[in-house]
Amino acid sequence: MRNEVIDVALKSRTRRDELLRGFRGGLYAFDIVMDIGAYRDMHRHRRCQQYRQAYSAHLGYDTPDAIGEAGLSELYTGVMDATFAAIEKLPQPAAQYLLPFGARSRFLFKMDFAEAEYISRLRSGVKGHFSYRKVAWEMKQKLERLEPDLGRLIDATPPTVEDPLRGS
Repeated sequence: MRNEVIDVALKSRTRRDELLRGFRGGLYAFDIVMDIGAYRDMHRHRRCQQYRQAYSAHLGYDTPDAIGEAGLSELYTGVMDATFAAIEKLPQPAAQYLLPFGARSRFLFKMDFAEAEYISRLRSGVKGHFSYRKVAWEMKQKLERLEPDLGRLIDATPPTVEDPLRGS
């Protein structure tokens, strides 16, 4: 019965339409560890409450798969480790200016279902950065587990799907 009501509510909606006002209610909280580069894109979403811990080098950094595929893992790790060592020697808040976008930090996002659906759909697209695509996909998966009837509405793209125009 619940699915039937949801289907009727969304019957005339296209992919570009916002969800109805009824989907803008209770808040969902997402406690996310992501790199700072991903946060720069995610923080643009204004229909959510956002909290971040102070930037630091304590949570490590993300390494793009492309770095390993290019055979640059050792070089990348060396540069990131040297940068993090330098950061530890600098006073705060000046040290934060040296943090690379790959550095991880912790963020809390609170939003309603409509905003979570929008972020998951928009930020998981094939043209997006690997880091926030992964976060958007994980948000979708969490919502599917928490709210299976509503989670099925989210038309997100898995991070394993690459640009179809390039044939990968």
